[in-house]
Amino acid sequence: MNVRSSSIGAVTTPALFDAHEPHARQPTLDEVGRSVDLHAIAQTVMAQLSGGVFLTGFALALGAKELLIGIIAALPFVMKLSQLYLSWRVEKLGRWRHTAFRGAVLGRAALLLAAFVPVGVATLAGAPFGAIALTAIMAIFALGSTVFELGYLTWLAELIPESRRGEFWGKRGRMSGFAALTMGVIAAFVVQRLQTDAADAEPFGWMFAFGALVGLVGLLFLRRVPDSRRQQTRESEPSVAETLRRPTRDANYRRLLTFVAWWGFAGGLIAPFFTVYMLQDLRLSILEVTILTTLTGATMSLVQLYWGRLGDRFGAKTVLRVGTYIVTIVPLLWLFTGPGSLWLIVVIQLLSGLGWGAHHLSLNNLILNISPPKARPSYLATYGAVNGVSETVAPILGGAVIVAIQGFGFDSARAFHIMVVVSLVLFALGTHLLHYVNEEGASTVGRMIRVLGRHRGMDSAFPQALLIDQVYTHLARMADIVAREKPHVRR
Repeated sequence: MNVRSSSIGAVTTPALFDAHEPHARQPTLDEVGRSVDLHAIAQTVMAQLSGGVFLTGFALALGAKELLIGIIAALPFVMKLSQLYLSWRVEKLGRWRHTAFRGAVLGRAALLLAAFVPVGVATLAGAPFGAIALTAIMAIFALGSTVFELGYLTWLAELIPESRRGEFWGKRGRMSGFAALTMGVIAAFVVQRLQTDAADAEPFGWMFAFGALVGLVGLLFLRRVPDSRRQQTRESEPSVAETLRRPTRDANYRRLLTFVAWWGFAGGLIAPFFTVYMLQDLRLSILEVTILTTLTGATMSLVQLYWGRLGDRFGAKTVLRVGTYIVTIVPLLWLFTGPGSLWLIVVIQLLSGLGWGAHHLSLNNLILNISPPKARPSYLATYGAVNGVSETVAPILGGAVIVAIQGFGFDSARAFHIMVVVSLVLFALGTHLLHYVNEEGASTVGRMIRVLGRHRGMDSAFPQALLIDQVYTHLARMADIVAREKPHVRR
């Protein structure tokens, strides 16, 4: 990709692509970033109002049980399997932008139908049928979203220089995270005021429809982002078989996929049931649960720029490993929660945002960094398929196991805690799998900690400098033992 400079006032920023018109003005990273930010705000608001506590609350109000809630949670990952075929289509056509828009319109328009489930289908055929109708709508939304994701990530990967990718995506989450926090709290307050009883699903339906409209409006901002360079169909088309085989022949990428599968299963096994646990067992209100869960998103928004810059300097894999260690602590803390432990849940949500912020940002960048540019759609699709299978099986299995545990006489809270222990063990075992993945030029976790420690403890005028240096030194030694790298990784 050709990177040049163009000036806006006194600020110089890199241009992204060679214009097709000789005198056409070239967009800059800042301009693309602003458009992506505005779309991200709309997309995050839509996701906030149609997922998480609102999706779980909607399903519960329609009569869904744990097993169906697990199925609904698995739908986004089931639909990622379609990327195996779609990646071939996208590589063949090279129309990333067009693919992204078509998928987004399909999924977001489907969400509008959710407003009619409580007042239409549910009143005609009963609440359980309403829950099935919601499941069908979420399946269409998930399909559109996975098409959008495949086209969008490939499109932006072609536009954003690799050396700036971590910082670019780190900046993107800040505004959208706070928009989601604000909108989530307002929507939860509205639902709580409008809902007449636990089985009243109508307020959730209107929240879904409003979120869909915001998501569709957000596409207007994304239209400002230019196409990447290759816009025409290839003269020699890749075969479906070759498209699918190429990522699986890459030994390094297979090792990353092993981590993705394991980690996705460990997280998906219990993820949908945190909200159920807070609503049903801890007796928290929709508003309280929304505030708690959005703390995670807000924390992710705050820390992603920091993680992104660290990833650009030390390697995406290095930051990803740190994120996995933080995430592993979270299930342990859930074991100590119960009625009256609201303060501990706040700590859990903050730690979750810190760990998952590093995980999501760094995993996406690591995939883009180790995949060949000409084959990125197939690499992304293979990642989506593997992650989709693991996170499809996990919540369905988790829901079935929770029901089975309750059948042995355990209450729902005890069944939840048993599944948390299983998730904790799987997370702890999965952190080591990144040991076998190679990212060219990445540092070790220990070296990153030592560099940060020297930077923090440089000013000897402050008495705490010595303490800071000691803390970082011991953390680095622990990282050298726990996060050992294979010899072929450059230090």
